[in-house]
Amino acid sequence: MKTLLADTLLQLVAGIDLAPAAGLVVTQLDVELPLEVSAATLGGELVFLAEPPHSRWQTGFLPPVHRTRMRWTLEE
Repeated sequence: MKTLLADTLLQLVAGIDLAPAAGLVVTQLDVELPLEVSAATLGGELVFLAEPPHSRWQTGFLPPVHRTRMRWTLEE
């Protein structure tokens, strides 16, 4: 079963340590992640499903891999 895209992104954010070593200030974070993304209907609504790819090899029968880019920037 594929995971909802929103849940996958929340798990990614939860896994990032935003408390860096003492004296280090992070002002921007860029993350690039390969995801297998698909759409489906759930309860009559369109939803997007996504999860990291099964394999890093292109086999011809696995779903296409999409590049997801996210950027967090510190705002004053």
